[in-house]
Amino acid sequence: MLADSLSTSPATPWVAIAPPIAMLPAVLCMIDIARHPNTRRLAPQVWLAVCAFGNVFGLIAYLKFGRAENR
Repeated sequence: MLADSLSTSPATPWVAIAPPIAMLPAVLCMIDIARHPNTRRLAPQVWLAVCAFGNVFGLIAYLKFGRAENR
């Protein structure tokens, strides 16, 4: 009975749009790390992992503490 109610609901476009929008800031931070590997406090590989797995807090931490000032 539950499966029937789920299959009859119309598909929303947000299901396909939301994940790429959520991943966009992380991808932009990773591109920034790849283009400018001089980072503060931690190695660039560590910042890549923080941005990949840290969600919003990891991105903010990189932008605040990891991004080099001498660009």
